[in-house]
Amino acid sequence: MNNKNIPLFSFWGVVQILLALGALGVLAAKMIWGLGAVTNLSDNWPWGLWVAFDVGIYIASAAGGFVLAALVYIFKIETFRPLVKPAILIAALGYTIGALGIAVDLGRSPLIVHPLWMWQPSSIMFEVAWCVMMYLTVLYLEFSPNVFARFGLHRAETVQHALAVPLVTFGILLSFLHQSSLGALFLITPEQQPLWHLPLMGYLFVISAMSLGLSVLTIFTIVTAKSWKLTLRLDVLSKVMAIAGWILVVYLGLRIWDTAQSGHFSAFKFDTYGLLYIAEVGLGMIVPVILIAMKKVRESRAGLLWASSLIFFGMLLNRINTLVLSHAVYREGSYFPTVWEFIFTLGLIAGAIYAFRLAAKYLPLFADNKAGLPETVAKSNPVVVPA
Repeated sequence: MNNKNIPLFSFWGVVQILLALGALGVLAAKMIWGLGAVTNLSDNWPWGLWVAFDVGIYIASAAGGFVLAALVYIFKIETFRPLVKPAILIAALGYTIGALGIAVDLGRSPLIVHPLWMWQPSSIMFEVAWCVMMYLTVLYLEFSPNVFARFGLHRAETVQHALAVPLVTFGILLSFLHQSSLGALFLITPEQQPLWHLPLMGYLFVISAMSLGLSVLTIFTIVTAKSWKLTLRLDVLSKVMAIAGWILVVYLGLRIWDTAQSGHFSAFKFDTYGLLYIAEVGLGMIVPVILIAMKKVRESRAGLLWASSLIFFGMLLNRINTLVLSHAVYREGSYFPTVWEFIFTLGLIAGAIYAFRLAAKYLPLFADNKAGLPETVAKSNPVVVPA
């Protein structure tokens, strides 16, 4: 299988390759000369741009995988079948670059394997480490039928199909465990701006990740359909973003209630943190909920792209605020990422996107793209299937 509409060395393909090579260069420099040579991190500022993306963004962006898998394999809602394969691959790539980024972000990277045999059951990060390792394995097992189909391994495909529901169920359990644990980690960091230090952080992290994951899937789907001349399933995406909108409503309600209940709204002032909070909650959460609630927006490509991009912006800012900026109140001096931190971050993302490109070209990643359409409509190969 070779999708001729997917070029490997287009302008953006070459840019992705160069950025990925840049990330490899930073990785080599870090391994040779240490963190100090490539970052502005210090004992006073131990978490910066890298951990905000590695722990906060890449892992959360992958949540669309378990949501779509649950809808299709557990709840048997075949409407979402066209998007489940891309969703699982996005999740697998998100966890892959997240794990790689965390390894590089550690002062002594080779020691990342210690949780395998040095057990600390009372540690949240020990639980996160094991869940991430197991869920990454589950994701590639869930995605494996694409590889089996490509190489004609039909017996292996049949075995995997029989195990699909247990795999998806186990994956959902693992996702809820470590996504919530990452948020609960901040319950032990009281030296933090109160607007981002809430008793229900564990629940808030996993709920927000679900909305973010569906938004990332929507952005990927719209961009790839346009770039690679694929049929855009607006009929499915409109439902995906409706779910993302309702999840965001639940998240906002719980977060506002939790902030009020804990008395942390008293920390709000019209200063830098206040403006960050307004940008995050207002522009990145309330505005897209309003947009998604509008039928005309929800059923248009541009509207869905705007709504999903705003959710991505809001959750990106939320993770940066929670993991890094909200701690500045209690830090000495200041921190700003080096150019190498930016190159490594962009390079990891670019490498994951290029891996997605390779999979789309050589594997049946979009084999179900027209699933559920009448045969006459599928054969006509429409550019867009209206919502």
